Amino acid sequence: MAIDYHDLTAITDTLKFVYGEGITNQFADEKVTYNQFPVSERKPRGLGYVFSIRYARAQGTGARRESAHLPSPLAGKYDKGKILPKYIYGSLRLTGQMIEAAKSDVAAFVDGLADSVDDIYQSIIVDLNRQSWGDGFAKLGTVKTAKASVGETAASQDVVFKSTTGVKYFQPGMMVDFYSTAGLKATPTASGSRLYSMRVASVDSASNTVTIAKVSSADYALYIANHPWAVGYNTSDSGRTVAANAIAIKEGGRPKTMTDGTNATNGFTSSASVEMMGLLGIYDDDTLLNKFEDIDTTTYPSWRANVLGNSSVDRELSIDLLLQALDLTRIKSGKTANVMRMGLGQRRKYANLLMPDVRFQPTVLKGGYETLTFAGGDGTVQMMIDPLCQSGKIFIEPSGTIQRYEMAPLGWGNLDQQWHQRSGYDEWDSFLRLYTNLGCEQRNSLTLVKDLVEPNIYS
Repeated sequence: MAIDYHDLTAITDTLKFVYGEGITNQFADEKVTYNQFPVSERKPRGLGYVFSIRYARAQGTGARRESAHLPSPLAGKYDKGKILPKYIYGSLRLTGQMIEAAKSDVAAFVDGLADSVDDIYQSIIVDLNRQSWGDGFAKLGTVKTAKASVGETAASQDVVFKSTTGVKYFQPGMMVDFYSTAGLKATPTASGSRLYSMRVASVDSASNTVTIAKVSSADYALYIANHPWAVGYNTSDSGRTVAANAIAIKEGGRPKTMTDGTNATNGFTSSASVEMMGLLGIYDDDTLLNKFEDIDTTTYPSWRANVLGNSSVDRELSIDLLLQALDLTRIKSGKTANVMRMGLGQRRKYANLLMPDVRFQPTVLKGGYETLTFAGGDGTVQMMIDPLCQSGKIFIEPSGTIQRYEMAPLGWGNLDQQWHQRSGYDEWDSFLRLYTNLGCEQRNSLTLVKDLVEPNIYS
């Protein structure tokens, strides 16, 4: 007979697990850019905030001979712009049992209620930061190669995306829709042109691959039923082929019908967007949007932002190119730009320009944000670094030009009480809501430098 020592095995049933404090996130969710924009004193209430702009001064001036006609009393040119709020939500549901178990069990990771509330707050801020870099139409990435059987019940599928945007706007668990390039603006009735409510299982940034989870018939029916306008479309769970050059968008991020504009693939108006307007749309020269803040950029071309491109051929960043962009803002608007927004790749390119001359200064932390400085000849320009910045682009502006127009700040949407019982269930619902938009009242003071070589972080 074996001797029973008092070893770990013998006393296992008398021991308890010791849990750490809180939960450690295993993903990147930086929240940089959105919080940098100041909140405007103007509120887009009612039908929206309307502002006036002047394109040209009165031109009744000029030199004349004695007793000659005075100059013609020519009036200046004016127009009105409108900034509309976008409605952004975060929903939350807890069961009564989960609430009680989590708050009464001393070995629980966290108080379930407190963690769930904090998590949805952080999630909505992270999504606001993603929206800050878009054009209001929720694009996450462009498919590189066709993939069959996406969304089927049998297996998950890996979808590879182009490196121009990569997969940095995807997050595990996110719900996405796929749109074919041929059906970007049509009513979603064509078979195969849309694939709704797919769930992201995982994201591999090194290979620009997003794994779309397999889904049961029951789960897919629930997903579709909760989609804002997909009910009755693509309800099959047998999987569909996602074509090359198809785009993935955040679930429900585009209107059911998009008929604005004349361009076959672009030309949308900013008022047709569902998401908050982002820098890609604000810094546009009529490529993505043919109307911005209800002003037609074809009729008023000076309402376009300034874009320094290279005919879609990537080129290296240079000091001269940055100075050219600063000069362009000054010439077009009379304003001096003092903010540059860029991603980690362009920060590396800029650092490599200065290191041979020992001019690269250590990072400066200002208000919790990572910044560099660039001497543009007429004052220091702050460089704001955000990993979610659009690849191969640098956004240059006078500080305060872009602001947050908030109709209602971030808070709970339940007007009478914070939590509501789900009828017939021991479950409790609540939701966060924010009515806001990013806006600009002098767009020609913005200059975008694009078509820049973006270095690979993995090689």
